[in-house]
Amino acid sequence: MIVKYKSQPNKSVDAITGLKKLIEEVKKEDHFVNLKLHVDQKDNSNFLLYEEWDDELYYKNQHMKTNHLQEFIIESQTFLAGPPEITFWKVNGDYN
Repeated sequence: MIVKYKSQPNKSVDAITGLKKLIEEVKKEDHFVNLKLHVDQKDNSNFLLYEEWDDELYYKNQHMKTNHLQEFIIESQTFLAGPPEITFWKVNGDYN
């Protein structure tokens, strides 16, 4: 999954703090594999989460209903510009 967020003006530090708090809880979930938080080098109000899960249906259903994500959605209204853009991708090749 690719999840893109935009922070409100001058709220990028709050956004990073909030996202890191959320990530600590997400890492405990079933089907979680890996997550990388990226910050745009040219505009630190843009964030990208590269998330790996082993079950897309879990992500779309149970994950979206977790208490920690629901709390984040409410709390993030003070530092995010709006809801995230979420896109789903499948691996075509792994070149490690």
